[in-house]
Amino acid sequence: MWAMLLIGSMIHADMRAESPGLRVRGTQIVTPNGKQIQLRGFNVCWWVPPTEQDAKDIVSIGGNCVRVMFGYQPEGKFNPEKVAEVKEQVHFFTSHGLWVIPVIHDFRKNGKGPYDDPELNKEFLDMWDYVYSQIKDEPMVAAWEPINEPHDSPADAVNAWYKVVVQHFRKLDSIRPIVVEGTGYSWPENLVSGLKQADPNIIYAFHTYGPWEYTSQKREAKLEYPGKWNQAMLAKAIEPAVKFRDQFHVPVWCGEFGVPTMCPGFEKWIVDVGTILEKDRLPWCYWGWAKKPANPTDDTFDVNTSKPDSIHAMKALFALPRRQ
Repeated sequence: MWAMLLIGSMIHADMRAESPGLRVRGTQIVTPNGKQIQLRGFNVCWWVPPTEQDAKDIVSIGGNCVRVMFGYQPEGKFNPEKVAEVKEQVHFFTSHGLWVIPVIHDFRKNGKGPYDDPELNKEFLDMWDYVYSQIKDEPMVAAWEPINEPHDSPADAVNAWYKVVVQHFRKLDSIRPIVVEGTGYSWPENLVSGLKQADPNIIYAFHTYGPWEYTSQKREAKLEYPGKWNQAMLAKAIEPAVKFRDQFHVPVWCGEFGVPTMCPGFEKWIVDVGTILEKDRLPWCYWGWAKKPANPTDDTFDVNTSKPDSIHAMKALFALPRRQ
């Protein structure tokens, strides 16, 4: 009898270890074998198609995840050819041991999103059904993130839409977490009680680029960090995300933060934000890993191997001690 129980427990453990994706345990994100993981990585973007070399470079810096942002322009009827590259791009990263969170960058037609228009939502879900069918067997697809930065619609409408979308995804995949973001470009304060889902296997996301006056400045502005800002002010801006996590006992992660390397003091800003996220035990994904050779080397948010200043900043970021 004991031998049978032992064999049964071993089989169960093996099944758990082989099950795809990450898991939610209280405020933590854990691996299939139950080990807590602190996600730290990069966003990769559809307008600069990622390559296998990007995966190698991200691993070499110390990343363990990527948020793979893909593009699709709705036309009224789903066209699988428009997302055919997603499978290959996701595999670039999973094959090098990186957890992947796929997400659609935007899904708008005539100024409306899928949360505004039932017909548009049907195309949206058809698209995701196809993407799911293509990458569902990749064990290191960590979670599903239906949409990036829902905006220009009332929070109540988007929050109600999420409840329907979560149910749809849950029918496709009963195991992996689903990532949801607040309405209004996903700032920390957009994590409100109405966004809370009944499904317990949800990761809640926010983005932080504050102070926007600094991170969005033009080349001629030359506002400096710290200057009139400091780490305490950055931490204050992130507080709503921490409070949401603690109030509802759910995992929250920073899906995006970043600054152009032309901004004076950019490395100090990166390290300060990273320090806050680590102190608050918030996993994160930096914006973003891409290479735009036609652009000046320092006028975008992009990190790549041709920008020594950005790589230096990333090494400082990834050298921060992990807090779990």
